[in-house]
This record gives sequence, C-alpha cells and structure tokens, in this order.
Amino acid sequence: MSDKEDEDEYIDDADLGDWRSFRRTLVDDGISFESVEEGYLDTDLEKKDSSSSSSSSDSTISTTSKGSSIDRPKSVSKGNEDLLNEQSSSLAKEYKDNVWAHESTIAEVGGLVVRLPLEAELYRNKDRSSIGIELSARLERNENDSDNTPIFQSKKIESNKNCSLIAAQTLLWYRKAQLLIEEEMEKISGLANERGEINPSSLPLESEDLLKLYIDCQQVWQEVALVAKRSEKDGSAVTYTLNRPMAFKLTENLAKMLLFGAQIVKADGRVPVSETNKYTKFLRAFEKSSAVYFGGPNGQDQPAVLIHGIPELEGASEISPGTGIYIGGIDAAIDGVLVGRYSPLDFRFFIGCHMYKDGDLNTAINSNKYQPIACARSLALKQCIQLPKPLWHEVMEMCGGELREVSRLELMKRDDIKD
Repeated sequence: MSDKEDEDEYIDDADLGDWRSFRRTLVDDGISFESVEEGYLDTDLEKKDSSSSSSSSDSTISTTSKGSSIDRPKSVSKGNEDLLNEQSSSLAKEYKDNVWAHESTIAEVGGLVVRLPLEAELYRNKDRSSIGIELSARLERNENDSDNTPIFQSKKIESNKNCSLIAAQTLLWYRKAQLLIEEEMEKISGLANERGEINPSSLPLESEDLLKLYIDCQQVWQEVALVAKRSEKDGSAVTYTLNRPMAFKLTENLAKMLLFGAQIVKADGRVPVSETNKYTKFLRAFEKSSAVYFGGPNGQDQPAVLIHGIPELEGASEISPGTGIYIGGIDAAIDGVLVGRYSPLDFRFFIGCHMYKDGDLNTAINSNKYQPIACARSLALKQCIQLPKPLWHEVMEMCGGELREVSRLELMKRDDIKD
C-alpha cells in the first residue's frame, strides 16, 4: 500500500464532527458500533433494502450486536445529580436531559478510558497470558469454588428471575478470577523472606505474571481519564485523570504551582514581577473554591492545564470539533470569575497528565487494561468532588451490560458507599 493510500485512509479525530451523535443513534438502535468504527458502514444506506434482510448473517452491519441487547440507564445516582446541580445548574440540566455513554473500540479525543479491575483484565486475556490461560482452564473445568454465596451456584442463578443472563455470566467469571487472584497472592506472600521481601524471579510463571499485573492495576486503580489529544499517525496521546482530586481551595504555593509550574515553588517561591497582578487576581478568584486534580505522572512541573465547557472563553480552544470540551483561557477565566460571570467550579485544573507515545495507549487498550468509552460531554466535565457514587462506577453503570455488572461486583468490596 502506498503512502498516498495511507493518507487517504487516515481519519483524524478533528474530522469526526457530528459522528459521535450519529454513532450514538446507531448504537441505541442496536447497530454494531464495532463494525461502524472499523469502516464497514456503507454511506449509501438506501442500498440496504429489504432484500438484504434475508441474508443478514452475511451483512457487515449487524442488528444483533451487543448494542441491541444492552439496557443503558439514563440515571445511575440521584445523589450525584443533586451534587452536580449545586455546582452547576446548567451542566446539571444538560446531564439530566442528554447524558449517555457506551463502550467504544478505540480511544478518541473527547472520550474516556477507564481502568478495568484485575479480574476483568485476566478474563479478557484468558487466551493470552499464562495466568489468563489458567483462568480459562478453570472456567472450562467449572471447578467447585469455596464461595458459598447462593447466587454463585448455577441452580440458584437459573431460578433467580431477577438475575439476567449477562449478570449471571459476569458473576461466574468474576468470582473465579477473584478466587484465582486470592490464591496466587497467598502463594506469593508465603514466599516472602523475614523482611517481607519477594524475589519475583523465584516465582512460578503464573504468579510472576499476576504480581506484575496486580502492582500495575493498584497504581491506577479505577482511573477514569479524559482523552485530550491523540494521533493515529505517530501513536501519541495525552489523557487527564478525572477522578483524582487534589484540592478544593487554593493556598499561595498551590496557586503559584498552577500558574507557573513547580519550578517556581522549588526555587525561592517569588512570583515574577510581570505576573504579580495575574497571580493576585487568580488567588482572589479561586482561593475559596477551586477544583484541582492530579492529571497524571507526566509534566507535573509544568503549569496546570485548564479544562472546561465554555465555548466563548477567550484564549480557549476545543480539544476536538464537536466535543464541547475546551482547554485553556486562564486569563479570561480569572476575570470571568471575579466579575461573577462564571463560577470557580465551572473549571478544572490538572497538574500533570498521562503522555503516551508509539501507540502505548492502544497497547494498553488491546491488553485490556483500559476500556475506551464514548460519552456525553456532561459526563466528562462534571466535577469529582466528594461524589456519593464514584465517577468510575457512574461511568461503568451508564454503559450498561457487562460493565455495569462489573461495577456492581466491585461495589460489593466496599462498605463506604451508601448511594
């Protein structure tokens, strides 16, 4: 294939336009978004007349995809909605009227990537990694587990009218994966020396694999990240973690870090004379109320990135056409808050980000560490400040299907969520 052909086939996120809304309609109607995203959708839909319906099994558009069988709820947390209304009535109305989310096969600008729990990662890799193959073998053998929960027993599942097939299937593989993780971690801890140290090279292959996956999963546990940049040409991408709040009010040092970066705080802490007025105004605008997040491990010494949903803000730019999500415009944001045009919680500040290169984000997705999610901007823009239901669970449940069931099973591990 020539370079010219490569260029013709490449579609950048900036060219998506209203594609997201069009695709959402297709997904809601039960048409396979996997086929659509891979470019199989014929633009001349009138060619798909009734005569083709008799051979639907051969069609590249499947109306029997998982999109047609998934019930996607429009509301998953009244507490979250009430809190959003207190923070921003306009965004709350947008959320209530038109919030949506569904699984995607690729990460796209304006969408999300969510970290899957270790159980799901093992299950989705059951034919790839050694520990995944072990899980696959257990599922095939249908071993008797030590879990005596009634719903886990197959006969009980069949008799439980309130338990859907997808819920029962998810419960089965999740419990087996959970038991496998517990068993392997117990083996690993038993090999620790008197100082509690473990030599990974001395572990069996399955245990070594699991230990690496376990550590990696713990570092980004239930992370929800906004995809702000992505290039298919060079494999680069930038994401900002949405659910790692750092501060709700500004101190002088934090204000300096947000405006000028960490280097000024590490030095003598003095604000450049030319920036004194901006710093003073910034502190006045956001001192009592602000939303500061840990965006990721990269670029933490740089000035914070401002993300919001205000199209008319001077100096701001849309991260991709049609997303309704904007970046930048700090000067206009400061002035707008000071005169009462905007609320401090209309904005989110991110210190650091996740920077990917050479297709690393695609690799993480293909390795089933992250699940790409297409969503309404109101879901991506809402604040994550003391949410009754954590954002990770909100997003997962909004997608419905298997992701919603995984969220419910993960919630069973916690006793601090009452929503």
